[in-house]
Amino acid sequence: MNSFLDIKNELNNSQLFCKLEERPTKYMFGTNNYGEILNTFNPADGDAWDVIVPGYPKLEVNTKIKIKKLEGIIEMPNGNHKLIIDIFTDSQRLNKKKIYDEIYTYRRLYNYVCRKRGTVIMFS
Repeated sequence: MNSFLDIKNELNNSQLFCKLEERPTKYMFGTNNYGEILNTFNPADGDAWDVIVPGYPKLEVNTKIKIKKLEGIIEMPNGNHKLIIDIFTDSQRLNKKKIYDEIYTYRRLYNYVCRKRGTVIMFS
């Protein structure tokens, strides 16, 4: 899969999984849960598509987790977009305002550290 639209279509037709990563706090950019979609390819950096899972406390890392929904994207000028997803979990998710606060904190800190300001596009 080469585009986030391919991933959105794949989620509508089957199921994708992600794996959350343990990273230094500086490279979490204000989110609790950052990882990648397994078996995908982002042509911008040659790695799997990056995801953030906002609104949850710190979740288990290095575990295959089923993706429930692609909620949006932080579109980066260099093509290394960050996909905003929800997952199937027993953990309680925060309210919508706190989810949006986490997304915009991620964008702001990513820009501060990496000098790339993304545009947030929400699908729902």
